[in-house]
Amino acid sequence: MCRLSFFPLIALLFAACNDGTVFHSYKSLPVEGWERRDTVCFDIPPTDRNFDGTLTIGLRTVAHVGTQDIVLAVEQADADGNVSLCDTVRYPLTDAEGYALSKGVNTHQYEDRHLPLRLKKGKNTQIRIRHLMRHEVLSGITEIGIRIDKH
Repeated sequence: MCRLSFFPLIALLFAACNDGTVFHSYKSLPVEGWERRDTVCFDIPPTDRNFDGTLTIGLRTVAHVGTQDIVLAVEQADADGNVSLCDTVRYPLTDAEGYALSKGVNTHQYEDRHLPLRLKKGKNTQIRIRHLMRHEVLSGITEIGIRIDKH
């Protein structure tokens, strides 16, 4: 009887693995706020072949962030520190009237910025993200994450 209850769970896990997502992770930011000098780093494990895909940046925020948008610096670097992607992304959080561009009550999740990404076979890769806002400490952003999908 107990073995039968695991079959739907196993089937669900196999279905989730086939959706094209090869990496998905979020990291919590300090409750005191995200300081400009703090870079959030995601270590991507090596792939078994060259890979072209899409990098999606995700944000989780409290209901009232206090800013209409956020500007992020996004870098992709290999194990030797060579940067192959360096981009500045403007991430809108609210409309002109201050209403959140996502659904939520106490928290909001945004997953909208898509960047082309190339991973080289057998190479460690790191994605680095930092904010470029005027304020030294940015409050209201609780987590930042990335998702890498196959084309």
